Amino acid sequence: MSLVCIITALPAESRIFIDALKLRHVQMRGLRLYASEQYLLLQTGLGKLRAATATGALLHARPDITAVINTGIAGAAADLGSVFLAHQVVDAATGVQWFPHLPPQRQVGRVPTARLLTVDQPASEYREGTLFDMEASGIFMAASNWLSNDSMHSVKVVSDNAKQPLTAFEPAQANALMQACLPVVMQLADWHHQSEKGEANTQSRDACCDAIHAKVRHTVSDRHQLDRLVQQYTTLLGQVPDLATLQQLSSASDVRKHLQNALQKAPLTYGS
Repeated sequence: MSLVCIITALPAESRIFIDALKLRHVQMRGLRLYASEQYLLLQTGLGKLRAATATGALLHARPDITAVINTGIAGAAADLGSVFLAHQVVDAATGVQWFPHLPPQRQVGRVPTARLLTVDQPASEYREGTLFDMEASGIFMAASNWLSNDSMHSVKVVSDNAKQPLTAFEPAQANALMQACLPVVMQLADWHHQSEKGEANTQSRDACCDAIHAKVRHTVSDRHQLDRLVQQYTTLLGQVPDLATLQQLSSASDVRKHLQNALQKAPLTYGS
């Protein structure tokens, strides 16, 4: 049975899930953890270092976890209370990035997506199409040691914007805002509970890369770039690239350019 772990930073972000799922506090040294048969909820505290440490410790102790869903508040150039799925998670300090696999539209409806930038200090330069938080990259960095991008997600609700900046935000507001995240998080969890699509998609991507590599010579560096591009393609377009087309190209450089051109034309709004 799939075991989904919901990861939040603040108590106010956690409460809606603890109540809805009837989670009970469980003792685990150094971690604030709540559990039921199918769910765990980990509350990490603020900041990516705390988030990474707590996430890594839990996944080490509980290898039966099959998916993690980070959820919480974020700043953005969008209306307060708007909910987004992250199609890209970026660590602002290092530039390291992840591309979560998005579920089928029928699973979560027309939920918009955005780039999620994790910063070390609260940000006030709001940008279109970008969310700001302080934990997601730490969670993804730690979780990627155990899970694939098919099994890592981030769902954020907008808590501050240019008209109502973070300085005007009261922590008590988080509980009310998080109610909007609840249905999206639960739909993602149901997707993992009811299917093995995450594992199947990973296997499909790997098989695609292996087949291209068998026909078109790739160096080790070329293969790493190919893996990343195929992963991005699958994340944004919901399917692996056309294998027959790529196998007919004459070099690794041509394969890379073909995929990069396709990605530049790919829409970034989920469900559009």
